[in-house]
Amino acid sequence: MRIGEFDINRADGKILLNDIRLDTGILPRGHKLSKEDILYLKMTGIRKITAGEMGVADLSAENALSNLAPRIAGKNVVYVTPERNLCKIAADRDGIFICQENRLLKFNRMSSKVVLNTIAPYQNVRKGEVIAVLSVCPPALEEELLEEIDFKLSGNEPLLSVEETKNEQAAVIYTKFYDDAAENHHFSAIVRKMVKNYTPFGLEFTAEYSCPHTVDGIAEAVAYAAGRHRVVMIVPGMPACHPDDTAPAALKTIVDSIVCSHIPQADAPDLMIAVKRNAKIIHMPYNYDKTVSPLADRFIRIAVKKDKITQSDFAFEQNVFLGNEILSNEEKNRIIAPDDKKNKKEPSIAAVILAAGVSSRARRNKLMVKIGGKPLFMKAVEAAVRSKASPVFVITGHDAENLEEHLENIDINILRNHDYASGVKTSIRLGLKSVPSSCDGALLIPADMPNITAEYLNRMIKSFNKGKERQLLVSAYGGHKYNPVLWSSDLYPTADLVPEDSHLRQVFLEHSDYLSLVESDAETCLDVNFPNDLELLTKDGEEASSAAPAAKP
Repeated sequence: MRIGEFDINRADGKILLNDIRLDTGILPRGHKLSKEDILYLKMTGIRKITAGEMGVADLSAENALSNLAPRIAGKNVVYVTPERNLCKIAADRDGIFICQENRLLKFNRMSSKVVLNTIAPYQNVRKGEVIAVLSVCPPALEEELLEEIDFKLSGNEPLLSVEETKNEQAAVIYTKFYDDAAENHHFSAIVRKMVKNYTPFGLEFTAEYSCPHTVDGIAEAVAYAAGRHRVVMIVPGMPACHPDDTAPAALKTIVDSIVCSHIPQADAPDLMIAVKRNAKIIHMPYNYDKTVSPLADRFIRIAVKKDKITQSDFAFEQNVFLGNEILSNEEKNRIIAPDDKKNKKEPSIAAVILAAGVSSRARRNKLMVKIGGKPLFMKAVEAAVRSKASPVFVITGHDAENLEEHLENIDINILRNHDYASGVKTSIRLGLKSVPSSCDGALLIPADMPNITAEYLNRMIKSFNKGKERQLLVSAYGGHKYNPVLWSSDLYPTADLVPEDSHLRQVFLEHSDYLSLVESDAETCLDVNFPNDLELLTKDGEEASSAAPAAKP
């Protein structure tokens, strides 16, 4: 849409950007001016007006919203037919509103012309309650922009959903420092508030343990409770004032990962959230009984209700949230439930892109080398996003900031591997443990494959047999095995090797009973490992396909 200031005599057919008040009523935003409208405007003394002119590839705001709303509306979510540049999105059942804030921020960075506001995520909602409002600022959107937004949304599950409120049993650990009446009174005050805040959320406190407020004491108690409960909440006898304080030090010795080490709130900084196997461990702020902390409460709800939690779930950036609102009766008559386009017989496959390595053999960061105007690793990212794989995870490590800058406005999951120097296994484990339980399997895709395509990834996904246990699909060409590799979810514990590992042959012998090959070609199989590979890729603007793949062991 072309926006400009027009002489009123030349404004016939132009689209209003704002409401115009007349004695006879309102000419609304988005209204197409007629000759009669222009006459009225001239009578009021208006001589110039800023308006828009529709192009052949433009969509009206209502049509654009009708395209965008079903892309972000997920499970148990409906939307009202758009009206006046707005589309209300509502819960279609009682439950808990789910929306990852980092993804919401990313959505609102995609274009200044499209805005999504939501109520605070991870709260109880009722059927018909408005959970979000999607708006388009100009009266029309370019079709090209809409396609770009659609692409950026394609690498993940729908942004908004409402989940059923399910009861979750939790254990409480008291870490005793003073072990006196005053400390017990402090513990009781915190637990009363926990019961008040989280019982309506489905949390049931069914077990209590106590231990000394020491590193060994806390570690032993957490290990015991985590083996018996999916949620473990620590009520501390002393605040945690430093990353090496007693409770943080204890958690570091016993948990798999700490996904939230603190929150930016002066009177409650020591909220910590960690994961040990399938258990979530939540260290309550010492002053929780005296503190009002919507951020802490929201983070705790995320930890309790989200299937798999990572560091990206606990970002500190803030969004603008709506107040609570119920759809009007008239709006309820116009609700639309987005069609579930996914074929239930198709497998649900995630993609894990391995982009954390140091590129030691290539002698420089090969993933940032420009191929066709884009960093090499973006070839794998774009192929995964365009494929049927969802959700998509990118594991970063070495030079993480530079890589993540290119991913900022694509709706995928970024996981930073701080232990990347220990090898690719650490990235694989980080990625696979973050894949939702609902996925049947996961593609492992090295980020140094310049010719990997969505079509080939879809071929691998199509070759996966939904419902069949123990599947390992491997790319193959010319009698050799290559990346990428697709592991079924029941094989995740053994999925710590990929075809570039030196012990590949023995690994594939161990999995030979259920290994299947997916035929590829020389171009698709190409990966970049050595300096001469990079030279062939970039020499005189030649395409990546000019280099032949190196056979694997």
